[in-house]
Amino acid sequence: MKFFEIKNLNHYYSQNLVLKDINLSYSSADFLAIIGPNGGGKSTLAKIILRLIKNKNIYYENLHTKQIGYVPQDFLTNDNFYIKTIDLVLMGLLDNSFFGYYSKKDKQKALLIMDELGIRHLENKCLNELSGGQRQRAYIARALVTDCKLLILDEPSANLDAKAAISVFNILENLHKQGIGIISICHDINIVLAYANKIAYLNKELVLHENNKEKSKLLKHLEQNHKHFCDVELSFDVCTSCDEKV
Repeated sequence: MKFFEIKNLNHYYSQNLVLKDINLSYSSADFLAIIGPNGGGKSTLAKIILRLIKNKNIYYENLHTKQIGYVPQDFLTNDNFYIKTIDLVLMGLLDNSFFGYYSKKDKQKALLIMDELGIRHLENKCLNELSGGQRQRAYIARALVTDCKLLILDEPSANLDAKAAISVFNILENLHKQGIGIISICHDINIVLAYANKIAYLNKELVLHENNKEKSKLLKHLEQNHKHFCDVELSFDVCTSCDEKV
């Protein structure tokens, strides 16, 4: 199902051109990854899709901006900031709450999503007690509780080791199979090649690549058969431990 189309989009900050002649059509059938250098316009493009930045050259179909879930980079930097995981997830329903109070149905819905993401047992844990991968799952749950049709993530694998990053992308892959559109800004090309069927390289101008996801076979082999793997193993086309092509 087609969600939006961008036609001949340009965007400026003051007099500086940050996005030039962007053309992109997105359907829910696509797992789209956006890569590129810092300052290339990735976050700006995401904010335009989210309508956090207004631009008249994006056209929506079968999608309201309220149906877009957003997972920012992990912003928890203050160890003295205490919030329970369940409360973070419920924040996704803040617009529907009554002066910050949530119904029993809201809490059941949040717990069900947390269960699906494997973090229900962490509901009463403070967010700053969780690992990076667990926090990412909590942020994803906060977006999903809104019943979003499209999920946009800004560097979901940042600051995660290879195994935790793959765990997060496995969740995104399963969500995509359930019909939720996925757009992820990601710096890790090896993970991108394993999960995204379309890859947009963005450095002011956008170049779109099709991808057959052959890399996914190696990642699944490493995850299922080896206790250790890191960026070194991910960069190879063969499993060096087994000494065979996967």
